[in-house]
Order: sequence, then structure tokens, then C-alpha cells
Amino acid sequence: MDKKFTTEKTDSIFYGNYSIVESEINYSHTVSFSHLVDLTRVEEVRRSCGDGIKPTYTAFIAKAIALAMQDFPFVNRRFYRPFGIFPRRFQNFKTVDISIASETDIPNAEYVSFIDVLRQAEVLSLEEITSWLYQLRTRPEENEQWKMFRALLTRYPRWLAKWLIRIPLFFPTLWVRYRGGAVLISSPAKYGVDAVVGSWPSPLGVSFGLVKDRALVKDGCVVACPSFFLLLNFDRRLMAGAPAARFFHRVIDILETWPAPAS
Repeated sequence: MDKKFTTEKTDSIFYGNYSIVESEINYSHTVSFSHLVDLTRVEEVRRSCGDGIKPTYTAFIAKAIALAMQDFPFVNRRFYRPFGIFPRRFQNFKTVDISIASETDIPNAEYVSFIDVLRQAEVLSLEEITSWLYQLRTRPEENEQWKMFRALLTRYPRWLAKWLIRIPLFFPTLWVRYRGGAVLISSPAKYGVDAVVGSWPSPLGVSFGLVKDRALVKDGCVVACPSFFLLLNFDRRLMAGAPAARFFHRVIDILETWPAPAS
């Protein structure tokens, strides 16, 4: 554990996060959708685990996205500009590698965040995804992505570190290695936030809010059901609203009828 994480180092990492937001997010290219998702079936699956490790909501979302992308493969791609100077091209991803944003529990660095990449979510089980998420949250000092990100931003001058962390934008292999694929999941829901609307560096940004009972209409009756607000932010240059809405609806359908129904 980084017990002597100095303010100077913390500020350098915070500057790196700031640089990514400033340089890589263009709000004019993005559109957001939202939906109140009924989690009755998800909670049934979680309760069926008994005293075992319950799959997290992030695990359910990651798996639902991976399953939905099998029906909508055109979603799993991004634009990039080779070497930062040539015309833009598509980068199509072969697997569903999902970036997961995480805060740290490191003393003096609680307010900085980083991402790690959940590889091949389409072939992982809920339990495997949950285990991976647990390691990401509880053992950042053992995380190779965190150690690389920290070293890059604390060992080099800020102007050079800013340039280095942006290199993956221009090289497909580096993007896959350090940024993952097309999707980033981020949520501060556990801190009591009902909904998160934002733009992200990845082509698809998914966030969700606090899980709690809300009034939903079922069979003509108002009932209290566990639910959360799910939000999708997407790059409108990659797809129009209609195909994005169909993909989003598929993700919702999987969550509300788990295990996933046939498409």
C-alpha cells in the first residue's frame, strides 16, 4: 500500500485525469439515453447465491453489455486518427473488453481515479466478473494498470506525461492494451447518487444510479420494485439514434429478464 502517497504525487495523478477529460471528451459528439430499469429478476439471482459472493450490479451490467454486443456487433468499435494526423478510421474490436472506472482507497489519494480493463466479458461468468471487480477495488497496489498509470504521471514532467497518456488514442494496439474496447462503465451509485449523466473518453459510456425500491407499474398496478436509472452516452458519429436505442433496449431487456432471453 502507498502509505506515503504525497500531495505532490496525488496532484500529478489528478492532473492526468484532468488532461484526459480536457483533451478527449467532446460533448458536441455525444448523446445520452436513460431508463429506469426493473431489477426484480437481478435481485432474485443475487438472493439465490445465499451466503456466497453476490454478483455486483456492475457485473450484471458488464455481462449484459457483452451479450447485447453479440446482437449488435457494430457497436463494438471506435474512431481513431492514425498517428494523430491521418484521416479517421474505424477500429473494430474482436472481443468485449470493458473499461471500468475505479476510485482508490489509498491514503492521501482517495479522490483520484483510474481505469482497468475487464477482458473478454462475453466469455466470463457473473462470478468471475465480480471477483475481478473485487480485486480492482480492494487491491489497487497490486494492479498493473494502476502502477503503470501512477508511475507515468509521477515520474515524468506533466507536459510529457500528458502526451504519453494520450498515445493510445492514435494506435489501435495500445488502445486495446490500456483503454480496452468501446465501453467504459462508471458509477458513484454506492454514494447515494440517483443518476449520472456525463460524457466519457470511450465511444460508449454506461453509468447507473442508486439501487432502491421505486414505484413501477406492473399489470396495471403500482408496486414497489428494486430499480436503478441506467444511462448510455454514445458517440453519435459511430451510429444514429435508432440503432443506439435498439442496443440500449437490448441491454435493458437482458437485465430485466435475466438470464438473457433469445433475441
